[in-house]
Amino acid sequence: MDGTSHFVIGLAAGAFAGFQASHDPVAISVCTAIGGISGLAPDLDTNGLASNRITVSKKVAQAIMQLIGISVFLLITYRFLTDGLSTSLLVYGAIGLVLLIVSRLITQRRILTLTGILVMLLGFVLHQSIGILLAGSYIIIASFLPHRSYTHSLLGAAFYGFILVQFHNQWPMEGMVAAGLAGYASHLVADMKILPMNRRGVKWFAPIWKREF
Repeated sequence: MDGTSHFVIGLAAGAFAGFQASHDPVAISVCTAIGGISGLAPDLDTNGLASNRITVSKKVAQAIMQLIGISVFLLITYRFLTDGLSTSLLVYGAIGLVLLIVSRLITQRRILTLTGILVMLLGFVLHQSIGILLAGSYIIIASFLPHRSYTHSLLGAAFYGFILVQFHNQWPMEGMVAAGLAGYASHLVADMKILPMNRRGVKWFAPIWKREF
């Protein structure tokens, strides 16, 4: 099933969960959005449909890192000519060199990893938000997983549910957790082999039992 279908089904699941929790239009709208996003979350794994949607292309990422790396070297050259050598210049030079090296080695899959790292950094900036930190860790872990593995299981759903609880603790809203879990679960159900459009199924009980359903 394609990403658009998962998103639409997730929206419907989130809207239903939001309506069950509250009749406030704002809360229902937020829950609908959460359901749609959660309906795409399992495909953040390797080669998943959503993983390529939230990341920039490899060429764009390479160009950005090379531009920053070159800019750093130009800056430290200017500072060296005006103020002389210092420890901070050596540190900045090392950062610029690392960026240039990484830009040559990075793959599309690792761009997703970098996206997770940036999300975690955002969590630190926003007063060490546990929910955002865990969301970043989810993206990082998913970037190393084969498609339709642990993100498409009850284990992945439980971890995602824990993230939702942390978001709810920081930004309470009725129906948030239920809408997110409904959207996530809708993805797993829509990927099951019982549906004729799916050649592969979902390993609900991985890693304990790897049978596809």
